[in-house]
Amino acid sequence: MRDVVPEGMVNAAWNGLPQTLAVRGSVTMPQTPNGSLIVGYFNQSQQNNAGRLAITSGGSDPTILPVPALARMISILTANWQANNLTLTNISVNAATPILVQAYGPGIPGMQPRPLTIGTPVQLAMRQSVQGTTTPNWMQLGFSSSTSNLEVVAVVGGPQDQSGNNAYVIALNAPGGDTGPPPLPPPPAGFFATAAGNKYALPFNWGAASVYVVNLSPQTATPVTALLQSL
Repeated sequence: MRDVVPEGMVNAAWNGLPQTLAVRGSVTMPQTPNGSLIVGYFNQSQQNNAGRLAITSGGSDPTILPVPALARMISILTANWQANNLTLTNISVNAATPILVQAYGPGIPGMQPRPLTIGTPVQLAMRQSVQGTTTPNWMQLGFSSSTSNLEVVAVVGGPQDQSGNNAYVIALNAPGGDTGPPPLPPPPAGFFATAAGNKYALPFNWGAASVYVVNLSPQTATPVTALLQSL
């Protein structure tokens, strides 16, 4: 279901489902998870209208995000708002600039995650998700694509780092090449890692825990294959 929030109107009980914001329309999630939440936003204007999205939480200053015109890829913001409220407002200049917003993560309504079973590859089309349970040993999440098109996946799970983050955004076939944790060069803002090729492996040991994966690739991308393995 994809509702439209008209100009100047507010949905004060947003639960993360896809909603299209007219200019000056807004949504508020009364309480976010006390862990990483992925927010996707997308400029739906058919004209060459650059958009702007304002984000506020609690009493914090607004964060203003550009929403590119004519893009065919979801922009991504990942953060831990520490169980505060979260408000998204379309503050674009041109009135013909609707912006689609959606939240992603374990337990967030939207597309129901399919099962992620250890040892069984699963294909994810754009905005499809899977969720499974890890075992208490070293494991690996592998991602692969059959083309050279840019692909973007996000993983939520495991312990939080010092900033409260436990989400990992990863790009395959990235134009910036291989980046990530040291010794690799640092990744672009908002990303955990990028790969020059069409494969990436994320090793981890999170004990027995739930892990969530979503495909946030461009509209023109092919499905991504995800494989959870016990090492």
